[in-house]
Amino acid sequence: MLEHAAPLAMLLAGLLTHVLKKFLEVRQQMEALTLAMYLRARPYKTSLSVIGAGAGYLLIAEPSTPSLVAAFGVGYAADSMLEVVGARARAAR
Repeated sequence: MLEHAAPLAMLLAGLLTHVLKKFLEVRQQMEALTLAMYLRARPYKTSLSVIGAGAGYLLIAEPSTPSLVAAFGVGYAADSMLEVVGARARAAR
């Protein structure tokens, strides 16, 4: 279990990096917005991002301990993919 500590930390770092990137983009339009307000405004997306990151990590961790770069990428992509799916769903309406 200890061999997964660093990759899991990188997974969370990747997830937080993308969340902060999106937060800063939104904050340019709404300067009074705080990170806590941003996360509370999107509870389902935040939860799904964490679940998706965990599922992605399990996929890459199955054969062996994943590299730190791979773990970071999975964390970043988990939130990013939800953005893409959400944008396409809004465009289809």
